[in-house]
Amino acid sequence: MNFLGCDGAWSVGAAGEIVCTGTAQSYTTEELGSLINPGGLTAEDALQLRNLTIDIFVAVFVVLVLKKVL
Repeated sequence: MNFLGCDGAWSVGAAGEIVCTGTAQSYTTEELGSLINPGGLTAEDALQLRNLTIDIFVAVFVVLVLKKVL
């Protein structure tokens, strides 16, 4: 997927079109990801994110089961 970026400001023209006041550039997903998060996601961060996702899933499941039982 490609994204469109502008090194100036986005504005709306008289006819309702969107205009870049600077230079418009096309970015791939990888390029945009490296611009937003230059360091990237480390293996340790990915493991922590996975563990937190599982914890949230388990917590919601337990609450739903307790709600049904009570």
